[in-house]
Amino acid sequence: MIKLFFVFLIFFSFSIFSKDLNEHVKIKSDSIEFYKEYNQINFKHNVKIKSDFISIEASSAIYDNSENSISLTGTPTTITSNKDNNDFSGTANKIIFYTNEKVHLIGNAKMIYQNLTISSELIIFNPMTGKFSSE
Repeated sequence: MIKLFFVFLIFFSFSIFSKDLNEHVKIKSDSIEFYKEYNQINFKHNVKIKSDFISIEASSAIYDNSENSISLTGTPTTITSNKDNNDFSGTANKIIFYTNEKVHLIGNAKMIYQNLTISSELIIFNPMTGKFSSE
């Protein structure tokens, strides 16, 4: 019964997250831990996130329901486009995926977008519109 509750909670949380994105987000990992007191779900080992617009691979991820975000870490964490007309790829020490489809690449960030290579400590990118900024 407890396992069923956690499975329901995970799907419920992600359906809220997905609704804000107007798309379906799938997350896979080798293990999952739920921390009720922090309102977070931790994904560990071989984390793969796929949406209509992007695919992200990382060592670990934390879904934070209060922030409506997924923080992914790895050495490096990678992101690629799932849309033919919006070709991009990137790597960083950490990637934060927000419900408004903005993606932050943090620490040794590098992105290739339509034959343009960008390197910075922080790259903010919207895969739906193709707009980005670097600080």
